[in-house]
Amino acid sequence: MALPLGTSAFTSGVYTSPTNLFTIDSNLRPPYAQDWNFSVERRLGQQVVEVRYVGTKGTRLPRFIEANPAVYAPGATAANAGRRRIYANCPASSGPCSLGYVALVTDSTNSTYHAAQVSLSRRLRNGLGYTAAYTFSKTLDYVSSLHIAGPAPILVSGEMDLAQNPFDLRAEHGPSLFDVRHRLVLNGMYEIRWFRRSHPFVKALLDGWQVNGIANVSSATPFTVYDSRNVSMQAPLPPVAGTFASRPDQIASCTSGPHTTEQWISGSSFSRLNAVTDAGRFGNAGRNTCRGAGIVNVDLSLIRGFQINDRMRLQLRVEGFNVMNHANFGLPVNDLASPNFGRVLEAGPPRLIQFALKLLF
Repeated sequence: MALPLGTSAFTSGVYTSPTNLFTIDSNLRPPYAQDWNFSVERRLGQQVVEVRYVGTKGTRLPRFIEANPAVYAPGATAANAGRRRIYANCPASSGPCSLGYVALVTDSTNSTYHAAQVSLSRRLRNGLGYTAAYTFSKTLDYVSSLHIAGPAPILVSGEMDLAQNPFDLRAEHGPSLFDVRHRLVLNGMYEIRWFRRSHPFVKALLDGWQVNGIANVSSATPFTVYDSRNVSMQAPLPPVAGTFASRPDQIASCTSGPHTTEQWISGSSFSRLNAVTDAGRFGNAGRNTCRGAGIVNVDLSLIRGFQINDRMRLQLRVEGFNVMNHANFGLPVNDLASPNFGRVLEAGPPRLIQFALKLLF
């Protein structure tokens, strides 16, 4: 229903004060990606070698901005953060301000990906086929966690949708959450044919098994060390994140730590900001400057088919996951305010072996 001429929708009794907005930039344009690659392929006997360069650039990528941030001033407290917003338009009295948070979606960021890839492959022939692929890559962006956790107070590897400092968005440029510098993947299949001329019983028992395997060896992904205390005295933005992700000062590299489950990274690499003397300041630690543990995983399977009659076939499968029982650690606790900072509390699944019997028609 249209309002009478001269009547504003932003009046007492229609909208509560302060007014909070979740909106998009009026100049928002669609994002786009540019891809390019160059490859050289050479056949060596029964194998194919390929060397490849791959590049991608994302432009005008969306991100959340606090468009009405609080400005620190003497006497600032967490309680008066709403009145310190730059467009708050608060009355001199203690009455409510006109404008609260403004969760703004902009197209102000970009991303880059560069990779060198080498692969060696052999098509299945005489019961043997395999592929070995190695990738050396680097991917950079300004935010990787955009809406991954939804509008909830959850940090993804120490990163949230908002920039630490709303007045310095360039400081968010760094490795992506999924940046894996080195990755080696091996997979292959081999059909056992050693017992075709053996005794019928031995042949029936041991010949014709198919062995499959895949191995993945990857270097670590990055994470951000943060301090959940609101030393910078910023105002909350509930629709985007219900917690703060202020960063400390980084005084040493966190890549050369003890790397044990009890202390993967050392707190001595960082200096926490003092809530009194450093109030209103943002730490100089970058985004995603630390790395967790890499991944080593090997899966194997044995498959054998037994012909029952012309129409029925029995298949036996033995499958092993993480057969080396390698401990693939999760990321360490990365909140400096936590008593468990630096400890690894999670790991991937251990070795798992399963058997399956299928009747195929």
